[in-house]
Amino acid sequence: SVHDGTFRGMIDLTEKSLPNTIQVQGRDFSIHTDFRIWMRFCIEFQRWKNAGCGGVLDISYLFTDELPAFYDIEDYAGIFDFAFPACKVPNGSGDGDQTLYYEYDGDYIYAAFMQNYKIDLMETGLHWHKFLALLKGLSGTMLNEVMGYRAYTGAKQEKPEQQYRKLKYAWTPLPEATEEEKEAEEEFNQYFGS
Repeated sequence: SVHDGTFRGMIDLTEKSLPNTIQVQGRDFSIHTDFRIWMRFCIEFQRWKNAGCGGVLDISYLFTDELPAFYDIEDYAGIFDFAFPACKVPNGSGDGDQTLYYEYDGDYIYAAFMQNYKIDLMETGLHWHKFLALLKGLSGTMLNEVMGYRAYTGAKQEKPEQQYRKLKYAWTPLPEATEEEKEAEEEFNQYFGS
């Protein structure tokens, strides 16, 4: 599990292993880490959100043995941190339209992993974070093309120097906010209700 509670990327190469537990109410609970389990969770979570977050979202299959008791929304943070690990770069990532649909893109994902890495996803067990890191690194595949089509906005093409300026910003990690800055922002938000 992540020791200081912050995610700088999915895979921390200063650690010898990837997380296999999540914390709920201060206790660690063992989870399945195979990419198939978490892909299923992402699909079911998206459907649940699209349906207005009504009804029960079954998450019992995420845990290897004991199922934690969830009392409030913060108790689910560990699940979301594991399923959707935050990344420092690119800045602005996560904005815009959804470009990947696990339930529809299985053929393209499978083909892309074979093409780029010679990994047969039907024959391997990959930790979810390894799967996501490899997915991010794909290039020159039909999946990349399809995702590019989905990301198309129709915006006017920028000059190369403007594109590179934006790319430089997107890929340069931003400095961490100090505790004082965080407190000042919280105070501001309390006063102005944003």
